[in-house]
Amino acid sequence: MAEGIKYQKCFVAYLDILGFKEKVRSSENNRDEIRILLDSLNICNAFASGSKKVTNDTGVYRTIDIQSRFFSDSVVFFLKGNPKDLGHLFLIIRYVQDQLWGKGLSIRGAVTYGDMYLPNGNMESNITLGPEIIKAHELESEIAIYPRIIVSRKLYDYIQRKNIQAYPFAEGGNLKDYTQQDKDGVYFLDLLNKNIIRKKDENLQKKNDLFSIVWNPDEESKYDEVISSVDKCIRDNISSKDEKIRQKYRWLKSYKESIR
Repeated sequence: MAEGIKYQKCFVAYLDILGFKEKVRSSENNRDEIRILLDSLNICNAFASGSKKVTNDTGVYRTIDIQSRFFSDSVVFFLKGNPKDLGHLFLIIRYVQDQLWGKGLSIRGAVTYGDMYLPNGNMESNITLGPEIIKAHELESEIAIYPRIIVSRKLYDYIQRKNIQAYPFAEGGNLKDYTQQDKDGVYFLDLLNKNIIRKKDENLQKKNDLFSIVWNPDEESKYDEVISSVDKCIRDNISSKDEKIRQKYRWLKSYKESIR
């Protein structure tokens, strides 16, 4: 590569909104469907690229550089592979999925670790380049299949090796404690784990230099509300005429019922 131009190790998340195309088709004469679609797009588009201030468990601000790309029914997030920042990426994924479940939509996707080109300056702000986004897309489109977020084996091993702490994604433990290995051997993000932080008063701060999902630690969990949204998604889709859709929501029902 030319001098000064190189890939960097990054965390990459490739997410796809399931059922989005069908809702677009049915929205032509349905204003309620149009509103759901617009709200869903705004949820995914709420995380602008750039250097953002985030808080740690002591309330002290530090800066991370997160990149987001949004197109059609897919969204990509990537950031430099600092172990301290991976919990924030998982937090974004959890927040997006919770919000979309509330709109009756699920996501599938993959989170990986590998080489990406990080934009440097305004002229390159929208460039997305690197082998790892190809890997993340392949995992999302070919392996994920169900409404699950795959954690690549490479990333899972990295989490174990670095002993990455779960906060701010979850209250305690290691991030590996919030993954499950599915029947097909694939690791996926355990988004219905009861120890994940999801408070009723959480909200997204969206100032130019600030990315922070904030909450009062003394507030009650909204876990039961999320489960209700998941139940409704399952009911609305598990009897679909489309076998592929039924398959996806049978998996979600089985996963939800496995939570203790």
